[in-house]
Amino acid sequence: MLPQDVALDLVSTSFSPGVRRLMGRVGGKESFSAGCRHLEELAGIKVQTKAVERVAEGIGAELELLGRRERQRAIAEQNVIPLKSIAKLYVSFDGTGVPVIKRETEGRRGKSATGEAHTREVKLGCVFTQTEVDREGHPVRDEASTTYVGAIETEFGWRIYGKLNGAD
Repeated sequence: MLPQDVALDLVSTSFSPGVRRLMGRVGGKESFSAGCRHLEELAGIKVQTKAVERVAEGIGAELELLGRRERQRAIAEQNVIPLKSIAKLYVSFDGTGVPVIKRETEGRRGKSATGEAHTREVKLGCVFTQTEVDREGHPVRDEASTTYVGAIETEFGWRIYGKLNGAD
């Protein structure tokens, strides 16, 4: 390891921080192969699809760890009072079963006749505010107020709570 590699944040990677940010962004918004093509078309950066996948998933894992720490702190402190007053806040979430590989269901009871699980529940949530109505009196969602979250986990309510307080 060279001192310059540490200074330039290149340790254990062959991509600069800026290229990793781009790879994480395209890898989080579309398929890894499409992200790879877009990097080349828009920035002239040629990388392999697997590199986009590794970088995007690594960044996602780091963000998930930060969010988990915030949620654990909120749970430990029982800090359940919103940090700011919001006149109308909408919170919506739902879940559905998604097929997963066998090791993802080990130790989990399923709905099949044998009790074996073949799916995990993925939960999706949406939080937004509304302060105006249209001419007919229907609520109008505040522009840029919507935040979406999704996860396969048991404490999803705390993930939603984190969005209410601007965490995650």
